Amino acid sequence: MLKKISIYQIGLLPLALVAGPFVAELLLFSIFLSFLYFIIKEKKKNLFNENTLKIFLIFWLYIVFLSFFSIEKIISLKSSFFYFRFGFYTLAIIYFLSSVFNSVVIIYKIYKYTLIFVIIDSFFQIFFGQDIFGLRPNNEDLMRISGPFGDQFILGSFLQKILPVFIYMILKNSKSLNSIKLTDFLIITLSFVLIYRSGDRSALGLIGIFSLIFFLINKSLRKKVIKVFFLFLIISIFITLQNPKIFERNFNDTIGQFKGKYYEKFLDDNNNETKLNFMIFSFHHQTHYSTAFRMFMDQPIFGHGPKSFRFKCKNFEFKPSKDVTNTAGDTKKSYGCSTHPHNTYLQLLSETGIIGFSFVFYLFLYLCYKIFILAKNNRKFFPHSALVIGIFINLWPIVPTGNFFNNWVSMIYFIPISFYLYEIKKKLK
Repeated sequence: MLKKISIYQIGLLPLALVAGPFVAELLLFSIFLSFLYFIIKEKKKNLFNENTLKIFLIFWLYIVFLSFFSIEKIISLKSSFFYFRFGFYTLAIIYFLSSVFNSVVIIYKIYKYTLIFVIIDSFFQIFFGQDIFGLRPNNEDLMRISGPFGDQFILGSFLQKILPVFIYMILKNSKSLNSIKLTDFLIITLSFVLIYRSGDRSALGLIGIFSLIFFLINKSLRKKVIKVFFLFLIISIFITLQNPKIFERNFNDTIGQFKGKYYEKFLDDNNNETKLNFMIFSFHHQTHYSTAFRMFMDQPIFGHGPKSFRFKCKNFEFKPSKDVTNTAGDTKKSYGCSTHPHNTYLQLLSETGIIGFSFVFYLFLYLCYKIFILAKNNRKFFPHSALVIGIFINLWPIVPTGNFFNNWVSMIYFIPISFYLYEIKKKLK
């Protein structure tokens, strides 16, 4: 009975992430305590001999070691030392998924109702300016919406990272392709629409890459993917007519910012940091990236320590040769500082050096190989392909991302990893 309760808790993780990182942490810790109880009771110490866990723990020891040389040791250690828990949370999820009959079926139902709640709540905000709890996004023209996340614009990112897991569960639980429920198709389509409507351009780009790779790998599902795409297109057109600002943000603004919109004067030869005729995503992204790269070049092997970017960036940020004012009338002496550089790989290079970067980049290359193998066998039906692609796009290098060491980001990253490792373990039995 206790094992089944843990399965329900695993299913509730996405809802807990909606409620906030603290709630999700409590839920994961409860799952981990149950896991400890059972491995002690069943004397399953061999679970800790998993090679994947050993590699993860080597990475953990490495980032803890680096924290002792960071400029802010306590803040860095708080982030790195407790990072070990994500490896053990993953181990706990795999254990319960393997121990309970029909575990994926149970979790699928909870995910389904969680996504239905998020969809209803977010569409309520689209049409009424606030969600069912009265939460309003922090912009008056509703160019972006946040749904149940309040003043945090992470709705698109949440859906982009949870959808691959949900799609895996749909395919895993379907006896045949024709048995996939209409409600599941609607949930997937409306989730795509909300990613577009949320104004999260990174999430929109990543779910587009996911869809393309999924389409190429799963030949038997191509007709269904096309149907979802056309339904998404039709609904998105109506959503855009309801508020044209969203099209402006997702497309006009994106293209404009590549061309230097708002910061045109920084493309002049005297102020052009990169000597390119365009901005890398936007002026702010470009300056963050170049700051991170200079930090990496300063300490290429070990980096400056986890969470050090926010403290060291002042020493490496871009200082134009003369004062330049953007189109909003803002003038600063330097540009390129933030809490993190908004790119996973540049953050790892600047904070953990080439060694720390290598751990994650190796995983990315491994996923490239797995996708290649799946693509070669595209006549077969692979439910776990959704997980492989989902993890792959979370590690896609050319896109703005969240803070690698952020708790919320780490928790949502490890969900598809847990299910994928569970699938691997099943195949080895």
